[in-house]
Amino acid sequence: MPERIPTHVALIVDGNRRWARQRHLPASLGHKAGFDRLTEITRYAIKDCGVHILSLYVFSTENFARDSREVNFLMDLLVNNYKAMTDEMIERGCRILFSGRRENLQPRVLDAMDYMMQATRDKDKGVVNFCLNYGSHAELTDAARAIAREVRAGSLDPEQIDEATVERHLYSDLPPVDLLIRTSGEQRLSNFLLWQCAYAEFYFTPTLFPDFDKAAFDKALEEYARRDRRMGGDSKPR
Repeated sequence: MPERIPTHVALIVDGNRRWARQRHLPASLGHKAGFDRLTEITRYAIKDCGVHILSLYVFSTENFARDSREVNFLMDLLVNNYKAMTDEMIERGCRILFSGRRENLQPRVLDAMDYMMQATRDKDKGVVNFCLNYGSHAELTDAARAIAREVRAGSLDPEQIDEATVERHLYSDLPPVDLLIRTSGEQRLSNFLLWQCAYAEFYFTPTLFPDFDKAAFDKALEEYARRDRRMGGDSKPR
């Protein structure tokens, strides 16, 4: 295990459908395989690797354009497994967060989300941040609207608005991302945590997510440890 472990890892979960197509399987089985892998990697990252915060891009605002049956299956994965997921996070001492817009989500999904967040609200050994119905443009738009409302109400001086003001109005009050991992070979952010990834290290792998096992996660951590994170300044001595 590398000595330098990122505090906040963001993971773009990508490649479930391609994994299924390669095996002549329905997309639902690809998503189920991806869900099982996500459970494994979440456990491994926090328990064994020492990652404190894991942000998971599991469903974007744009994903609602997919076939309704596929969308419903993805939501079923959460609704059918949320109690087991919550019990495991409680056992690990981890807090569960959800980042994204609540609009368009079914009541049963919102109920599951609220249960998970409420049941783990006092845990402090790690954070699992599920980005569900999430888009960074939407997040920044919502933050701008909230700030504008405070200015209009007279509770905020426009001249006092700074980066910290914006960060306070983002969906989750989490530190910046240190390492962003994207599976499946795509090399773009796809509207994910644009503000939080300003100085993140990016790691792209051709591995489809259902095949992204512990060894693949280790490779990402090892690559991160080799990077020289200047954060806009000079190189730091090792």
